[in-house]
Amino acid sequence: MTSLQDTVRQHGQRIEELLLEEIPQNAVPFVSEGVWYQFASGGKRLRPALCLLSCDLFGGKSQDALQFALATELLHNFFLVHDDIEDGDTMRRDRPTLWSEVGMANGINIGDYLLAKAYAVIFKSPLSAETILELGKIFSSTFERTVEGQALDINLRGSRDVGLEVYYRIVQLKTAYYLAVTWVGGAIIAGRSRETLDPLWELGKCLGPAFQIRDDLLDLTDGKGRGGEIGCDLREGKPSILYAYALDREVGSTEERERLRDIMSKSREETGTDDVNWAIKFFDRTGALDFARKEASKLIERADQVIDSLPLDEAGREVFRTVSRYIVERKT
Repeated sequence: MTSLQDTVRQHGQRIEELLLEEIPQNAVPFVSEGVWYQFASGGKRLRPALCLLSCDLFGGKSQDALQFALATELLHNFFLVHDDIEDGDTMRRDRPTLWSEVGMANGINIGDYLLAKAYAVIFKSPLSAETILELGKIFSSTFERTVEGQALDINLRGSRDVGLEVYYRIVQLKTAYYLAVTWVGGAIIAGRSRETLDPLWELGKCLGPAFQIRDDLLDLTDGKGRGGEIGCDLREGKPSILYAYALDREVGSTEERERLRDIMSKSREETGTDDVNWAIKFFDRTGALDFARKEASKLIERADQVIDSLPLDEAGREVFRTVSRYIVERKT
């Protein structure tokens, strides 16, 4: 059987070809070049590949899912472009972010173009009007919920009110639907009913947060491809599971928690290396790092249980197990 990496690569090539048809290089002045700069950043085209893979596994034809698959990748890059602007990030995957290359105004405009194109591509799908309408509904709902999650993430940075319940609400909104819409869309195109779709959404609610927790941990170790910088999320005051745990469980002394809040409330420019190093040691000493690892493991175990309930043969469920491991263990 072809490895998942090979399958992702093959499906990714199909998406690249369709992208070139939909957004030819240099076709739209001041836009197309930025689109292709963004798409050349080294992404694996995982989301569209998962859509095509899901369609195949549930008995459909992946060719019919190409347009929706591309739409999920366009949405993904829309979010990346805007997220970099909102966070002030100048590096992603060890290269300058789009907005830092072309300016904030152009970055916002190119992101908006990606979103508009995503909807246009969905409407061009060679599917029934009923199926296209259903795809449009789940796409819009996913977009709305992800924006809601981002609003919480932005406005609760450095907040003293971020406990574990709030953290999980943020990551559910920001990651679960955004990930699951890929394989849900593939199943819809394959003609599957709500009995199949509900556990697929549930799978996203497990794997999305599990990936985010791993991402929170990665920020304190490898730096997430931002030029080797450690603690970017700390510098931005992002409400990680580590911060939520520290406040929720009231670990450490009152003075230490107050110092942690102060660090999280600083601007990126004001947060120094000593602040980052102190916070990492605090998270380690108080058990926050270990708690985060255990929470990710619990979510992955729950994902396995959901996969066991999917209406697929054992080979199909094993593909989803491989997908699950691939999502939570990858570093970019």
